[in-house]
Formats: sequence, structure tokens, C-alpha cells
Amino acid sequence: MHRFLVIEARRLLPLLFLLVLLVSLSIYDNFFRNVEQPVTVPEDEVDNLLTFITADRGELDTPASFRVIQTMEEWAQLREEYAGLPDYPFNDLFEYAVSVMYGEIKSIQIFPQEDGAMQVQVKVVEQPRAYHVVTVEREKVGELSRWLFLDEEDRILEEVVIGVAEEDQEVSGKGEESSR
Repeated sequence: MHRFLVIEARRLLPLLFLLVLLVSLSIYDNFFRNVEQPVTVPEDEVDNLLTFITADRGELDTPASFRVIQTMEEWAQLREEYAGLPDYPFNDLFEYAVSVMYGEIKSIQIFPQEDGAMQVQVKVVEQPRAYHVVTVEREKVGELSRWLFLDEEDRILEEVVIGVAEEDQEVSGKGEESSR
């Protein structure tokens, strides 16, 4: 009446062995996969085939660039150079914009100086393919300031001076003209 299906264990051992081999081959293939995939050309495009040899490949280490933006013209120039920046309603009467290309701003500290100017220290971490644009209140920084862009070890990457007195510019300009 009822038939029982009986499978002997010795007949399942070869199937179990093949299953273990298949799983181990899949794991091996995932860990030791060849990253360089060969370039295949469809047969119909062989007429215009040009062979090439890759001399080098990788990412370029682009140094970070820094800017302190004071006017709408400078803001428009930044937006023109980096078209991917989002639209921000920058107001040059009330704020400065600080931009770091290929880096990220971690902190900004302000230190009053004896000559009435402010020293603004901007800590930056360099990062490839990244940008960071921040705004700070113009009245807290003042019209005379010295911006220092520092790395993680407090080394000066760049210095930007804003609001140099006109007398200082004329003196430095006259000195250059007299030396020519």
C-alpha cells in the first residue's frame, strides 16, 4: 500500500562533497577576484579598433584650496568656477563666506589682536572630492582680519588677509615701484 522512500547515507555523501566544493569555490572567487576586467569589443566595431596601453591609473592628490569671500562678485566667481555648488542666498553686507575645496572645515576660532585686527583660525581636514562652504557673521570678525587655514597638526596651509589699510597697500606699492 504505502511505499517508503529510503535513501542511503552513502549515496548522499558524493552530493554533499560536491556541494562543499561549490561553496568553497564561490567563496574563493569572491575573495580573489581579478579586479581588472578585460575590455571586450563587439565584433561589429572591430574596423576602427585602436589598441592602447595603460601607463598609469589612480586618483590625483589635489591640494586643498581656500577662499574668504567678501563681495557678491567673488561669490559669483566661485559659483561660476564650481557650477555644482547649491544655490545659497549669500549676503555680503552681513556675512563672509569661507570655502574649502578638497577639504572639510572642522572648527573656526577667533582671536583679537593688539592692532585691532582679528585672527581667525580655520581647522581643515583635507579630503579628495569634497568641498565645504560656510558663512560667518561679518560683525563678529570685523573688517580687518587675518585668516589662517590650519591642518590637524596646526600647520599653516594658507593665510588670507582681509581689509589691509590703504596706507599699507600704498607703502608696499611704492616700495615695489622704487625697486624697479
